[in-house]
Amino acid sequence: TYWPFATTLFGFIRRTMPMTAPGSLSDDDVYALTAYLLYENKVVAEDTVLDAKSLTAVQMPNRHGFIWIDAIWPLAVD
Repeated sequence: TYWPFATTLFGFIRRTMPMTAPGSLSDDDVYALTAYLLYENKVVAEDTVLDAKSLTAVQMPNRHGFIWIDAIWPLAVD
């Protein structure tokens, strides 16, 4: 739930899985694994089928609470 968009999860899985052969999964395998992980985390229903269109419609739980890396943080005061 850290990522604000499900497409980021898809991209991460596509580039890094499986560990012994990163990037070797088919798009269908990546969509299936993404759907499984989202289902296990109660983001989508068990019968959800993901593809390029439906993936972008997934509403991640933290989509409005994400803090972008380029956010300006207040300086710590000692």
